[in-house]
Amino acid sequence: MKMRVSLIIHCFISCLLLTILNTAYAIAPKQCITAPKRIYACDNLIYTSVKRPEGNKVVCLCKTDKSSIVSLLEKEHIATQRINIRKLLSKHQISRAELQDILTQIN
Repeated sequence: MKMRVSLIIHCFISCLLLTILNTAYAIAPKQCITAPKRIYACDNLIYTSVKRPEGNKVVCLCKTDKSSIVSLLEKEHIATQRINIRKLLSKHQISRAELQDILTQIN
């Protein structure tokens, strides 16, 4: 009897943990924001959130790419920079204002 109760409790805890992990995975971003010229994986990811009316969106950003992304935003007069920013915003489904807010949150 004790073994059966122990098995049921173990199964319940396992199911609960799997549910929590799946929920966390669904909330986590699929891909982090990186500079367009990045070739290798980022070794310094920062997680933050974007406040939206429908709820917060979790976003991660490669901290070492912050200066490159800021530079892209500042060089709006260059056509290739505008294209790179539009692709970046579209890929991550964020607005320009949200990206600027994310960048100001990162030290």
